[in-house]
Amino acid sequence: MSPLIAPELSELSAAMPPRAPEGHVLISFESVTKRYADGTVAVDNLSLEIPAGQTMVLVGPSGCGKTTSLRMINRLIEPSSGRILLDGSDITRSNPDQLRRGIGYVIQQSGLFPHRTIEDNIATVPLLIGWGKGKSRGRARELMQLVGLDPALARRYPHQLSGGQQQRVGVARALAADPPVLLMDEPFSAVDPIVRANLQDELIRLQASLHKTIVLVTHDVEEAIKVGDQVAVFRPGGVIAQIDTPQQLLGSPADAYVENFLGFDRGIRRLSFLAASGLELDDTAVVAQDLPAARALQVARQAGASWLLVLDTDRRPRGWAAADELASLRAGARTGEARLLPYGHTFGVRTDSLRAALDATVLSPTGHAAGVDDDGRVVGITSYERLRAAIQAADMAAGTAADTAVDPAASTAAGPGRGSVPDRAGQAAR
Repeated sequence: MSPLIAPELSELSAAMPPRAPEGHVLISFESVTKRYADGTVAVDNLSLEIPAGQTMVLVGPSGCGKTTSLRMINRLIEPSSGRILLDGSDITRSNPDQLRRGIGYVIQQSGLFPHRTIEDNIATVPLLIGWGKGKSRGRARELMQLVGLDPALARRYPHQLSGGQQQRVGVARALAADPPVLLMDEPFSAVDPIVRANLQDELIRLQASLHKTIVLVTHDVEEAIKVGDQVAVFRPGGVIAQIDTPQQLLGSPADAYVENFLGFDRGIRRLSFLAASGLELDDTAVVAQDLPAARALQVARQAGASWLLVLDTDRRPRGWAAADELASLRAGARTGEARLLPYGHTFGVRTDSLRAALDATVLSPTGHAAGVDDDGRVVGITSYERLRAAIQAADMAAGTAADTAVDPAASTAAGPGRGSVPDRAGQAAR
């Protein structure tokens, strides 16, 4: 029997195996069907492999079988046929209660016990597997810090917390016994959009350090694209339409159903996976605030630019100066004396995506945006034409990578596909 589903648990070390290497298939669905007594087929002949250390998102319309599939992993629902393997072992051979204690589970609206304090809610599973109260509460307080909860909340009750705080408690409780698998059933659907985005960012941050095997159910395709390493799109009737990385899903939907489900703006969303570092930035229309206005006007004319980006003494942006405005200044005036338009917002050349660069360009009053280094100093400015060229170059590079994927040597030389985009934790901010 796999150590993931060992029959007896007295300590965490007895319950959990050494962490499986990333890429190793930890959860497998083998021709799994769920048919109810009235003949309704919720899941139809599902075969799916979920690698260790990755986030697999199950997404689709209501009633498509995604939640049923999730709940079959911890045996809250039993399949009608087929097998589900956890680290190579059939889960039906394990005791359901013991199985669930080795799998974290987060549900909508947190599902906290209203009569227990926050620390005791989080300590639920450690207490069940035989940890003492002191050790369990110590673990709870560690996890409160990990998920961004004030330790002062430990002795409060769920009704005294906001919805976002309650959901963080739910995540902490699921992580309390350090399970290798985390199941999340629409965990952020009951909170407002701002809190939801913050919780998604927090999940991405946690996963970057914990490397759990996460199966997350959502009906929100934006959420799926944002947090998933792999995304499985379900059709009505419990059939998978496509499984792919978010980038591939947006770039190459399998059919009209997937394309319609993803939405009309998938081309814009795909830019989140293309690094802004691929942009060729221009610094010819960038000037210092203490440069004489007459000289700045010459710079603008030589560059054929209607606008110049004016920098302070630390090379941070102050705003946009119109060439016509510079021409009207008094003799001997400095560029910084001109009336400046706000520069909008910048994008990080090293850390941000082409989507962030496009957003900054669209929101700029001049149709240009400033790219900055890690210290906020201007590297150069971009334009719609430069963005178009960067997108075209990225598409050509992706096509080359796809063509050479059959050659292991070429594939290794080219590097992993996801290594060329901003990392997921950094990407969450933009």
